[in-house]
Amino acid sequence: MNPQHYTVAQAYARLEAMIRQRNDTGFRLAVSDALLEPGNPFGSGKRRRPKAPVAITLSLFVVLALIFVYFSFRLGR
Repeated sequence: MNPQHYTVAQAYARLEAMIRQRNDTGFRLAVSDALLEPGNPFGSGKRRRPKAPVAITLSLFVVLALIFVYFSFRLGR
C-alpha cells in the first residue's frame, strides 16, 4: 500500500464529506441537544419535548411580550 498524498483543498473536501455523512454531529444537533430532552434511541419517530428551563424561559418571554403589547396599545390612545 502506497500512501496517498492529498492537497489541503482535497483533504478539507474529504473531511467535509465525511462529516456531512454522519447524522450524529453538527451545530444543529448540538443546539437541539442543549434545548430539548434526550431522545429515545428505540423510538426515533417521537418528537422531543423542550427542557423545563427552556420552556419556562420561553413562556416568560411570551408573557412579558404580551404585557408590553397590551400596555403599548392601551396607553397609546
